[in-house]
Formats: sequence, C-alpha cells, structure tokens
Amino acid sequence: MLKILITNSYSARNKGDAGIVAGMVQDLRSREAFKDAEFTISSAAGPSEADSFPGRVIDSFVSLKKKLSANPTVQGVGFLLLLYPMTLLWIAGRRFLGLDLPVWSPLRRLLREYDTADLVVAAGGGYLYTRSPWKGNIVLLSVIYGFHGAALLGKPVYLYSQSVGPFAGRFQEWLVRSSLRGVRIVFSREADTRARLERWVGGWKIPAVHSAADAAFLLTAADPPTDLPPSPPGGIRVGLTVRSWFRDPAGQQQFEQTCGRFARWLVEEMNAAVFFIPQVTFTEGGDDDREAARRVRAMAGNLTRIHLIEDELDPAGIRGLCGEMDAFAGTRMHSNIYALSMKVPALALGYQPKTAGIMTQLGLERFVLPVEDLALDELQDRFRLLLKERSRIVATLEREIPNMRDNARRASRLIEEDFIETVSASP
Repeated sequence: MLKILITNSYSARNKGDAGIVAGMVQDLRSREAFKDAEFTISSAAGPSEADSFPGRVIDSFVSLKKKLSANPTVQGVGFLLLLYPMTLLWIAGRRFLGLDLPVWSPLRRLLREYDTADLVVAAGGGYLYTRSPWKGNIVLLSVIYGFHGAALLGKPVYLYSQSVGPFAGRFQEWLVRSSLRGVRIVFSREADTRARLERWVGGWKIPAVHSAADAAFLLTAADPPTDLPPSPPGGIRVGLTVRSWFRDPAGQQQFEQTCGRFARWLVEEMNAAVFFIPQVTFTEGGDDDREAARRVRAMAGNLTRIHLIEDELDPAGIRGLCGEMDAFAGTRMHSNIYALSMKVPALALGYQPKTAGIMTQLGLERFVLPVEDLALDELQDRFRLLLKERSRIVATLEREIPNMRDNARRASRLIEEDFIETVSASP
C-alpha cells in the first residue's frame, strides 16, 4: 500500500490548519494514484490528537522539541544540540550505510516514518516566516526539518499551498531558500509568495513553482449548532474572530479595545447580534482565541447580544457556523476563508501579507485592514461599505469561489503527475 506522510501540521485545535489537512487528504484521495493510500499526519500536538485528523497521527520535530522541556529556551537549545545533530546522523547512516542507528527512541520512531513513506507532502499554511532575528532561527529550523529531512532521505517531497515570508533577518530567508533544494514542487497560495519564490529560482536548483489556492476552500461545511441565538428583529448576525498577536502588551490592548468598541457599535448602531467564533483553541500552545474574545467582550460591556462560542467545533462545524452569519469581520484568515466560501461578505483584519493576498485573489482587496494601528472609525466605515455592497460581493463570491476550488485542486493533480513520472523513472 502506498504511504503518504503529511508533515508540518500544527494542531487540530487550529481549525484553519486542520481544515487545510482535511482538504489536502480529501483532494489527494480523489486522485487515482492515491485513492487507496495510507495517510499519516505528523502534528505539532502529536498523537494526542489521534481522533481529530483523517489519518494516523504521529509526533513531529516540533512536538519532540516540546518533550525535551517545558522551558522554551531549553527546547531551542535541546533541538539545536541534540535533535538536529541526531537527525542528521540517523539520516546519513540510513541513506549511505543502510543503518538504523539507535538515537533517542521517539526521534527514531519519527525518522522511521519518513524512511518508509513513499512520498512526503508538507501541509499548506503560513509557517515559513519569522518575527524574531534570534529565536526565529531555532523555530524556523525545527519547522523546516518537517520536510527537509525527507528530502535528505531521497523522498519525493512536495509543499502544498504556502505563504512564505516575511523574515526578520536575511539569514532566515537564506535558510528557507536553501531548504527548498530537493523539494520537487512548491505551491504558492498568493501573489507575494509566488513572486518571492520566483526570485529565488535562479541558480539555486529549487523546485518548480506553481500556484494553488488554500486547500481549506475544499472543505465541506457541517451543520452549525442548533441553539444559535437568532438575529434581532430586522437586524443581522455578525461573526468576529480575534486573537492574541502583538508581542507588545500595549499594542494588544489597543487592538482589543478597538474590537470591543466595534462590537458594541455593531449592537447599538447596526442592530446586530455579534458572535465571537474561536478558530484556534490550542491552550497548551498558548494560542486560544477564546481568551482574547472574553477580554474583548468585557471591553464591549458584556452586552447580551454579544455571544461567545465556547464549544470545541471541528473545521467543518466552524465553516458551517460562519455560513450562518450575514457578515463577517475576521482576524483569523481561515475564518474569513470559511465565511467567504459560504458566500458571506467578510472584512479581513490582516496581521500578515497572506491575508491581503488571498482577499485580492477574490477581488476584495478593499476589504482588508491591517491590525497595526487599527482605527475604529475606519473599521466602521469599511464595514458600512461591506453591507452597502453586499449584493455585489455575494455575486462575486458565487463566481469566484468555484474558481478558487478548482485552483486548489491543481496541487493534487500536479503532485500525482510528478509522482507517477518520478516512480516510472526510478530504477
């Protein structure tokens, strides 16, 4: 049986990343060459999420790093001085001498999975970037080895739809650029990434570069919660996602205050029922949207028409919930993708270039606001415009979403074609 290893998955409790993996597996299975394949997912949360992914779940280099210590500094040092050299040693022994060297047993189990895979596909997403010129080096290296280790073992490696950059330093950009050597195809999911990758091509033997939309566009929606409060008489439902993003506490507080005042304005001036939808609930990773939503709701005055969804929903449930809204304002990019896929007009609060890139693909670049220095009056004006142009936006989405889905399917088609060619050409 063909074995496909999907690497670089974050956590099933990030319903955006989990939606990407679900869409990838669904689409890869639709191809004749992969329809009976066994899928294994290497996740940063490890086997604890075995019931949440469409395949067997194993550790990743990121989760192994966390097993070394609860202290992030010790984790980084441990990866650099232990996991990284042991990985290179095991790969060299396996590739050139056929040995299965007795390195740390959890790492050895992971590397055996790489060795027995017929092909390795790095999950789509936006993890090839940095924000710190120092800590970013270790974080980036542990992420890169999710796919680069497979390339060193001689496996066919593909990178699903990616957003690459920005980087906090030139060395980090060089590190990512170097890691792409040995990858067969890398897919960009927006124009900035495509332009960056094409600048890298000259003389570096990096892979073929193709465009393919985010795999989460392929996800099927599930029914939303049955006890969802109704819209106010003559009013609307508005979905919101907020997150902790700013390293500066003052910047985070200002962002949350603006969102709180916006939520209150929606209720009092726009006759809306507001729903905070948690896309990410990875508490152990310090990444839980519900915590930010509680603070924002308190800043809005805890109005009865501001609702916090606390349930742990799967990606299909989150998409279905987004589809119940009349309008959306999302900090989390995939919450916007889910809403737009359900033909719900969305105002995107972008914290990285990937957000603007995907909104531009849909012809909605006017409805992107950066989270830095987010101003309430501009947020209100842009939301009014969103409602004013609602009919035109819905018509645009009805035309463009099928195109995005078709574009997303390019990745599995090109991977199948290249893999078949690779297998037929191998001795």
